[in-house]
Amino acid sequence: MFRPIIAILLFLAAAHAQPSNKDLFDQIDPTLNELAALTGLAPKTKVERDFITREKLKVFLQTRIDETVKPEEIRVEELTLKLFGFIPETYDLKASTVNLLTEQAAAFYDYRKKKMFLLESAPEISQRFVLIHELAHALADQHFHLEKYIQQGRNDDSATARMAVMEGQAQWLMYELMAKKAGQSLRKDPGMVRMFVSNSAAGLSQYPELSNAPVYIRESLLFPYTRGLVFQQAVIAKLGDAGFAEVFRHPPLSTREVIHPELYFDKKKTAKIKAPKPANASRYKESVDGELGEFDIYILLKQFVNEEAADKLSPAWRAGQFRVLENKENKHPLLAFAVEFDTPAHAEEFMTLYEQKVIPAKTKRSGTNSVKQQGTRISVLEGIE
Repeated sequence: MFRPIIAILLFLAAAHAQPSNKDLFDQIDPTLNELAALTGLAPKTKVERDFITREKLKVFLQTRIDETVKPEEIRVEELTLKLFGFIPETYDLKASTVNLLTEQAAAFYDYRKKKMFLLESAPEISQRFVLIHELAHALADQHFHLEKYIQQGRNDDSATARMAVMEGQAQWLMYELMAKKAGQSLRKDPGMVRMFVSNSAAGLSQYPELSNAPVYIRESLLFPYTRGLVFQQAVIAKLGDAGFAEVFRHPPLSTREVIHPELYFDKKKTAKIKAPKPANASRYKESVDGELGEFDIYILLKQFVNEEAADKLSPAWRAGQFRVLENKENKHPLLAFAVEFDTPAHAEEFMTLYEQKVIPAKTKRSGTNSVKQQGTRISVLEGIE
């Protein structure tokens, strides 16, 4: 459902801030050659590079958002997240996203300018990691045009899956090259991947903005790196070196395929369903619609119920769609969504939790709610006038 506003604009690598090291630029060409040897993707051109201050990065992010995302798109995205209860009513999505990414960034690759930027406070200890990650993006961009790759996602859920491909592969290559320096390899020791994922979660405390962000925002930012890394490990284990290009030529269609890589290899299409319409539909205009994926259901249950319920029911997801409607006269919003599960029992369990846990915990709005079950499908309308 949700993509961080600037996920389609650039990629950032996070690390602690330390004094800058301008000798880092001397490592770019040799590192790019190492990545080429690992992936079989030869560099097509020199990667331009420059330094940037954290203050200028913030201005850059704000400007790029203004250039590429319409204010109405941001408003509707923010409204959707509030209707689901994923963010508080007072949350400023644009400002918070800029603050989050500015806080974490140590470097980024701008795939519009085809240029890599390192913060002048680039980390001394972690700078090698940052360099590899960003150069992995640059190399992939030379072969697969990353901006188009993201935009070709059929919906927000598939775009999130594509982000997981890009960030997961960059993470995998970063860790693999560092492991090689110690005579190790992720190919031979998959347990290293689990360790890296655990370390990522444990390191949140160093980023106050990210640590204090709403669960959905935080998990959406982390998903491409953590789940994407595990997905990439499965792809390499199954396909070998061919997997580096395969995930770009034939990307996963949904977050479900990222979470369950075996489904990606099966190449089965996900079912499609439609969100319900209110009886007085002519009074509304549709502001946005989108896929309600397995990742969304997982976070919904984790946030409002508990992780045990999320782990149990989200894998039972089979399809989902949401729509946000607004009254043509008074702008009153209405949330409509449908979710398909594998069995009627799982659908009923989700319906019970949604009625008893989710709706009461959300901001109270005018209007009535309708939650109905039909076999394996749950249909929800919230804010009926």
